[in-house]
Amino acid sequence: MVLIVWVLASSYFIWTLSENTRYNDAIREKNQLESNVLSENVQVTNTTYVVTGNDRVQISTAITNPSSLSVQFTTLWVYASNATYTGYNFTQLSNATIKGGEYKSLSFNMTVGGLRLTGAYSFASWLITGRGNVVPLQKSTSSNIVTAQTTQGIGALMMDFPNFTYYNLTGTGPYYIYDNASASGYWVNSAQKNIAFRVILTNLDSKSRTISLSSSSVFFSIFPYGKNPAQTVMCSFWYIVNVNETSRLISPNYAPVVLPPPDATGVYPTSVFFASNYPVTSSQGLTPWPAQFLGTCPVNLALVGTIGPDLFGQNIPFVSIEVVS
Repeated sequence: MVLIVWVLASSYFIWTLSENTRYNDAIREKNQLESNVLSENVQVTNTTYVVTGNDRVQISTAITNPSSLSVQFTTLWVYASNATYTGYNFTQLSNATIKGGEYKSLSFNMTVGGLRLTGAYSFASWLITGRGNVVPLQKSTSSNIVTAQTTQGIGALMMDFPNFTYYNLTGTGPYYIYDNASASGYWVNSAQKNIAFRVILTNLDSKSRTISLSSSSVFFSIFPYGKNPAQTVMCSFWYIVNVNETSRLISPNYAPVVLPPPDATGVYPTSVFFASNYPVTSSQGLTPWPAQFLGTCPVNLALVGTIGPDLFGQNIPFVSIEVVS
């Protein structure tokens, strides 16, 4: 009987010790998990948003992980709005991990229904980590100020060079539309009868003034033609136009294209189209124009209008293009 009591007591003691060990292990694991969650200290800054097409936005950002833990991002949310529109979406991420002490630049292409190439939007976005933390994507207002101060010597407008594109035009006068498939503006196929160039401009005016572009704003190219010493310069022009955000219709009339100023939430890239051989006015409607000449040529933007209550003009000698047959 004593032996039986001893065996039962020993078994109960060992079971109690085992359960206590399991409990302590679970508590340590939970505490470690909570510590890891609290130790995630990812910083996401210098975020920019560029509407690259109807319903599409490109989000670029810089991520710094000062902790020793690797952080995995599982989901990205984005929210867009203006005075008449709100829209949001999310995407599941893969291979979006940043190691401890690492700095990484990331870019995401998102679909958000209702976004249009023209118009200004306010954006907000945030990342969800594998540990459940929410990390907002922040803009760097100090970076914008430095950029705006730098541009004072050349003008208040900055161009998005990677997203320079062109489109083919179809239709008959006075109504033309641009197709929904863009191509790089650096390499242009002259076989297309009529084309429209799109540039993305950002107003970085340090005084936060709105810029309005008049119908005389023009995108022009200069082609060297012939052989030396008999060198003749040939030019092609495309003047600024308005487009309909939904139908992709290019308006036969013109209203000033407005570039919103920077504010406390960031800057606002705006798509601007050039497609007419003459300035679009009440007496002179849209006249589409092809790429007439072949070869490599420099391209300039000659932009005029107003900045706040004052007159405005800026030339952007920004790219060279190659026109091929």
